[in-house]
Amino acid sequence: MAMLVKERRGVYELLDLRNDFVFKSFFGDERNSNLLLQFLNSILDVQVSSIELVDPHLEYTHTGDKSSVMDVRVRTEQGEQINIEMQLGNHQAFPERMLIYWAKMYGSQDKQGRLYTKLRKAIQIIITDFKLLKEKDYHNLFQISNKKSNLLLSDHLEIRVLELPKLRIKNIMDANELERWLLFLKSDEKTKEALAMESPTMREAFEEIDRLSQNPETRRLADFREQELKDILQREADAREEGVEHEKKQTVISLYHYGMSMEDIAKNVRISSEKVMDIIKSIEE
Repeated sequence: MAMLVKERRGVYELLDLRNDFVFKSFFGDERNSNLLLQFLNSILDVQVSSIELVDPHLEYTHTGDKSSVMDVRVRTEQGEQINIEMQLGNHQAFPERMLIYWAKMYGSQDKQGRLYTKLRKAIQIIITDFKLLKEKDYHNLFQISNKKSNLLLSDHLEIRVLELPKLRIKNIMDANELERWLLFLKSDEKTKEALAMESPTMREAFEEIDRLSQNPETRRLADFREQELKDILQREADAREEGVEHEKKQTVISLYHYGMSMEDIAKNVRISSEKVMDIIKSIEE
């Protein structure tokens, strides 16, 4: 199969499923509902028999387009909502962001006159291409429970975090279904081909990412989205750096007014004496 695939594709590379646009194009297509269902069932504790895409449309046109939603949201046959998203970049308030996303999803059920007993579980699934938690496991589940007894208050809140960098698989044959899926998301072309050889589901997934990768418009938008994400991460890094520099400057000024020598200020703030002098000159001018 691998030789046939290479012969068919020629020189182009497979698109990266860690790109949230590609992820949405792959799992957010109604034609791939079976793949999405199998992916979800590899994650969840209770098996789902059918799903309905809440927003199967993907409209992505330009940088900063707030209407471009890259999450994949489905509704199960029981009326439960599940939101799945791929994330490349971290920030300090990421846990709070997860809660807001879950709250909006859960609160969207609260229509006028609807009984609380009619509300259904909302599940937020976050796949990260970075290490978010201090836990060693790559898959962690968060719910509301009593800290002392672990008594579950309600099972309606469920947030799952899947961290791709923590996945360590030495042998594909030893991987379980979820591990195969996550490996498929993060792996190179050679590993994807090997996974496709071991499972009909993975073969179907390989054929789908291969199909997407042959579409010039999908490739163009995927490249555009990748550059956009890089720009966002760079702006965030620049903002953090500016914040650090501002904090150092304020510390230098405070220590100077306190009467500390420039040499001691440089040692305490861990910057050069020349930099300390520049800061002091800026406030004396």
